[in-house]
Amino acid sequence: MKIGRKLQQVRNLHGLTQEQMIAGVLSKSQYWRIEKGSDTIRGSILIKILNQNKISVLNFFNDNDYLGVKKRELQDAITDAYFAQDYKKLEEIKQQSMNSQIKCLIDWLLFELKGESQNFPDEEKRKLMYNVWKAEKWNDDILWFFFHILYLYNYSNLEGIINVLISKVIKNEKIEERELQLISSIAVRYLNICYEQGSKYEAKKVIRFLRKIPETVEFGLDKLIANYYEALLNKKKAEADDILDLIKACGYEEYFRLC
Repeated sequence: MKIGRKLQQVRNLHGLTQEQMIAGVLSKSQYWRIEKGSDTIRGSILIKILNQNKISVLNFFNDNDYLGVKKRELQDAITDAYFAQDYKKLEEIKQQSMNSQIKCLIDWLLFELKGESQNFPDEEKRKLMYNVWKAEKWNDDILWFFFHILYLYNYSNLEGIINVLISKVIKNEKIEERELQLISSIAVRYLNICYEQGSKYEAKKVIRFLRKIPETVEFGLDKLIANYYEALLNKKKAEADDILDLIKACGYEEYFRLC
């Protein structure tokens, strides 16, 4: 991976702005060119930037995160612990983490799992939402983060964001499989919010989208959940109950409940 792109990824992972990343070392314009790959950076300057932000030089060049695992593996560990309601594992990851963004996210997940989301500090909510707002590109890292904080947003603020993501898929823009899986999961969560808000039109739009994604096993559960909500919207309670029984029989009750 090119140094500029890696710097950008590490900076986003640590929740830093460009100004914070290079304070007292480089000008913002020069650093912007480095991240974009149009300028180079001297090794001594790179190490100085990493050190002042307490970013491991060794891990930076090994493409590892602060826990010594790949970032994707860390994300999957947090998601798996969340859906398993494994408080101990989430606390363990939090204690080992040197990343304030990850610590804050795990705090939110713990509050949510314990049914205490209303008590989560407003300042921490703003920090989590800002990490998404300042993102320059909706890559899989931001999509993963957004999925986990979706319930922090007001319904009125979600429609535009979700429509952009859905449009990206419908327009057949180049999209990786993991990105599509995350967008599908986000759509399922948003579908639940639409139903709770009584927004039948918006809910049906999401259902149509979920019907268009590939007919593969990776998306089977999301499509099944879409069928469940469609049955509810059409006041077919018996059909909805049958689908819910199938979801439970497949062992996905907790995923469905937390989505």
